[in-house]
Amino acid sequence: MKQLWQTLLLILPLSLNAFHYGSNDRESTGKIAEESSNVITPDAGPSVKGGINVFFTADFLYWSARMDGLVFATSGLGNNRSTVNKGHAHFPNWNWKPGFKVGIGHNLPHDGWDVFIEYTYIRNNAFRSVQGETLDPNWDVSDLTSFIPADRIPGVISYARGSWDLKFNVFDLELGRNYFVSQYLSVRPFSGFKFTWQDINYHVRYRTLLTDQIPESYLRMRNDVDFWGIGLRSGLDLTWHVDTIFSVYGNLALTALWAQYEILRRDTRTDFASPNPNPTPQLGTDLITYNAEKDFHSIKGVLELSIGLRGEWWFADERYHFLIQAGWEEQLWINHNQFIKLHFVESAHGDMVLQGFVLKARFDF
Repeated sequence: MKQLWQTLLLILPLSLNAFHYGSNDRESTGKIAEESSNVITPDAGPSVKGGINVFFTADFLYWSARMDGLVFATSGLGNNRSTVNKGHAHFPNWNWKPGFKVGIGHNLPHDGWDVFIEYTYIRNNAFRSVQGETLDPNWDVSDLTSFIPADRIPGVISYARGSWDLKFNVFDLELGRNYFVSQYLSVRPFSGFKFTWQDINYHVRYRTLLTDQIPESYLRMRNDVDFWGIGLRSGLDLTWHVDTIFSVYGNLALTALWAQYEILRRDTRTDFASPNPNPTPQLGTDLITYNAEKDFHSIKGVLELSIGLRGEWWFADERYHFLIQAGWEEQLWINHNQFIKLHFVESAHGDMVLQGFVLKARFDF
């Protein structure tokens, strides 16, 4: 026991001294690791001298967002009596839209640690409409197969439209440390949390032609998702320094997201003409044919990748630091399509992908 106390009394002063050393103002701004440095993993910053080492970031995004499994109509279905021309699978026409990120961080006085929080917002939508005499619906809207014979569907659906809308909000909170592993290569491992809430809507509309057996109708489906999640996020930021100004960066992050999906599907049928002289319901009546909600929790994976070029400068006796970088970022939200489906003819679940150009600026003081 006496020997144990002697060991503890020896270790305690050394530990306090090490913490005091790590709590001092940073001596290195993180430009290039010195070859003569005795520190195993020298601090790579970037940081400033004589400041509070707080930094702000702002990103301009120009991204495309898309989701698997949203084919709403297919052409090229024949009648087994004559050869049909090659058709196509029709899905919303994916667009590129601007978005932004804003963040704030602080380089802590302990061992080069940093804490950083960033908010991401993007709004994207896509739609497409098609017309033809051989359209095959991929969604059984208003249970259309119950009142249209299967062999008549390709000749009855004359118009189809699919539209998709996304409101995307994310907060990322990180605790990391940026350090040199060689004179010109720095790494920043980090861990933290991801918070998100999203509104995702998918609407499909079909129009049927009037025949001796089938009414002329508009069939509409609303599939709306309210989504939120919180999860553990970890990753690695890599920087290859060409010199003290220019570098190449590559980042990776993985998230296991505990999420809740609140999904509402509502199908509506409106008949405008009917072969029946006394139709039920009456013409022009909006008949809700399907109305259901599905709520559930699950763990979903998110993968983030980015690569690009960076330039950074210190000025005013290294009291301020400015960084600008441009690159490409990709995010994969695994199995994020959870729209309510009724029959096997409808598209399967799928992933959501966000990708595009990123321009970032950072200012330290």
